Amino acid sequence: MFSIGTDIIRISRIEKSLEKDSFRASVFTEKEILYSKKAETFAGIFAAKEAYFKAKGTGIQKRLNSIEINHDEKGKPYITGIENSDVSISHDGDYAVASVILWE
Repeated sequence: MFSIGTDIIRISRIEKSLEKDSFRASVFTEKEILYSKKAETFAGIFAAKEAYFKAKGTGIQKRLNSIEINHDEKGKPYITGIENSDVSISHDGDYAVASVILWE
């Protein structure tokens, strides 16, 4: 069985939210914060987390920093600890978008 989740977010929304340390700490892990240099990267990671919960079909039941979006040596994103998954993140102009596929 496959399930898919997709999320799109306006980068400026994340950029404004990043001004609050509480937002950054409740949404992103330390590793994600160290990786992200620009608001568009934070937005892409945020969208991937939202897409993951949409793919699960459960709604957001945990803090977003309870899952981690990591990147392999080629820059491909993946969800730490979730083997049967695939993640795609993109951003262009004002928006970032992410899709997550989960399978059993």
